[in-house]
Amino acid sequence: MQVLVIARVKSGIAIEQVLPFVSPEAAQVWKFYQSEQIRQIYYIADMSGAVILWEGESVESITQEMQKLPMVKQGILACEILPLKPYTGYASLFSQQQ
Repeated sequence: MQVLVIARVKSGIAIEQVLPFVSPEAAQVWKFYQSEQIRQIYYIADMSGAVILWEGESVESITQEMQKLPMVKQGILACEILPLKPYTGYASLFSQQQ
């Protein structure tokens, strides 16, 4: 299953609290990427966090893996997890052509 994770720095967290965890966070994300758990990751344009396409067996297993992220462990990030499923809207488009 795939989920979209929206991870934002919590309100009131100063940049000085974030900076020590940037490299450890990137290292852990790289491990997840190498193991094909993280499929894509992007910064939010204002640099307030990241959007991650994550793959795993279940929302619960992905949530558990996310706890390995240093910024999640430290309570710096608030994460929204959105389970995804394939888009089926094209079926109605093509059924009209028959």
